[in-house]
Amino acid sequence: MKHLLSNLSPHNKQETFEKIMAKLWAKSSNGTELAKLSKTERPLIISQLIQDSINGGGIKGFFYNNANSLTNVGLEAFQTIGLLKVYEIFKKAVETFPKQPIPDQIEYCRAILEALPDENETDEKWDELTDEFYALETYILDGNLEYAKNNFSKIE
Repeated sequence: MKHLLSNLSPHNKQETFEKIMAKLWAKSSNGTELAKLSKTERPLIISQLIQDSINGGGIKGFFYNNANSLTNVGLEAFQTIGLLKVYEIFKKAVETFPKQPIPDQIEYCRAILEALPDENETDEKWDELTDEFYALETYILDGNLEYAKNNFSKIE
């Protein structure tokens, strides 16, 4: 990773980050074996798992597909990386979930979400937070790369 980060420029940020993540995805069996990652590597994969889920279906989609499996570790990952704006958005999303604590069982979590009326305050808040999240694309990329530079610049 040292080589990737030493060649980092404003023109290759996305490509560089994708190469770093490809190494971490491979090492963690596409995020299914987080224990194979170091304590320093794990936050990037957890953060990316959450980001991918939100990008694929918004914050409601994240909860529908993940229940409570990534909420606490996700909040910690965003703080560790230094993505404090994302941390605040995600924290508000977690706090907005209609039942606290958020169920760990996906079926129970889905039942809660499916029981919400078509128009409800939870969905409205999550739509708002999803839009805020989407607006942070460059901030997230820059924050992830800064974290990688600070933690991986000596790793081959």
